[in-house]
Amino acid sequence: MRLARLAVHRMTREPLALLVEDEADRCLVVSVRGPQAEVIDRGPRSAVTDDDGRLTQDLLADLAGILGRRLDHAEITDLVDDRFHAELVLDDGTRLPGRPSDVLAVAVREALRIEVADAVLDAVGQSFSALGGDRPEPAREAAEEVERMRAFLEEATAQDFGRPPGAPDVEGRDPG
Repeated sequence: MRLARLAVHRMTREPLALLVEDEADRCLVVSVRGPQAEVIDRGPRSAVTDDDGRLTQDLLADLAGILGRRLDHAEITDLVDDRFHAELVLDDGTRLPGRPSDVLAVAVREALRIEVADAVLDAVGQSFSALGGDRPEPAREAAEEVERMRAFLEEATAQDFGRPPGAPDVEGRDPG
C-alpha cells in the first residue's frame, strides 16, 4: 500500500491518512494524530540531514542502523475494538508495536513499504474511487486555478479588459 494523501475530516477536523493498494481499488482510512500528520506531510527525509533537520521519527532508523539492523516495513496488523494496531518490522523480522500514526510517520520518513493485514482490509477497506480518492483534491484544484489566474493577470494589459463589441460605453450610450 502507499500513502495516497492526508485529509482532514470535515466534522471533527481530525487528520486522516488515506492508504491505497498499488494495483487495486481498495483503500484504508487511518486516523492520525496532529504532530504525526505534520511529519507525514513533510514526506521522506533527505539523504543529507543535519541535526537541526532530524525529527524524532528519524531516530528510530538511525538507532536500528547503529544496532546493525534496518527498518524493513510498516504494517497495520489488526483492528480491535475499532482501533488499528500497527508495527514497524526490522530486517530480521523483529516487530516493534506502536500507534498507527507513529508507525505511518516513520514509514513515510524512511520511505518504507506499508502493508495492511488482509483481515483488516476485508473488514474496513473501502473503494478508493467510491471515496473520490482518484479525483484531484479540491484544495489543490482551487490553488491551481488561482495560479492560472495570477499568471494571466501578470501578463494582462488594460486592452485585455476593453469593451466587448456592441457593449454600451461608460456613459451608457449604445455604440450603434
